[in-house]
Formats: sequence, structure tokens, C-alpha cells
Amino acid sequence: MNGNDPDLGTARMLALIALFLNLLGFLLALITIFLAILPFILMFLDYVFVYKPLVDGDARRAEVPSLLLGILQLFVGGVLSGIILIIAWVKIRDVIIKNGGRSSIF
Repeated sequence: MNGNDPDLGTARMLALIALFLNLLGFLLALITIFLAILPFILMFLDYVFVYKPLVDGDARRAEVPSLLLGILQLFVGGVLSGIILIIAWVKIRDVIIKNGGRSSIF
């Protein structure tokens, strides 16, 4: 076989394009898997660091995580949950201040 054969060159180019498309499909699958797992991670963090302390009656422990997780969720696409967590943070601060405590932020 001659290395300069036009059919061989075409076959090589088609194989390279197929390889590139497979790589692109692999990268898209990784992104999709990441995007599918991310809400579960955020849900776990919300539960452990915000909801659970609030159920236990410890508003101070939930104050900082509610703000940080709210901001994080705004950036990664959970706009509605991020806004709700920031509103929850404001309410948590109100509870802490109303009960004579001092807010740890601001």
C-alpha cells in the first residue's frame, strides 16, 4: 500500500473525524453526568448544613451556610433555590437578632 494513495488519505481523515466526534460525545456525556449529579450534591448540602440545624433549632449554625449555598446555587444554575436560600438567610438573621444574638455576618 502506498502512503500517498488519495483513498487512504480520505479514509484516514474520516477516521480522524470519527475519533473527534467520539471524543466530543464522551465529553458531553461527562458534562451531562456532572449536571445530573450536581443537584443531588446541592440537595445534600442544603439538608445537612441548613435544614437540619434549623430543625434542631440552631439558627446560628444555619446562618452562614444558607448564604454561601444560596450564592453558590445562583452561580451553578439553581437560580430559584439560590434566591430562596438567600431569603431564608435574611429570615435566619432576623431570628438571631430578635432573640438578642448577634449575626455572624455583617
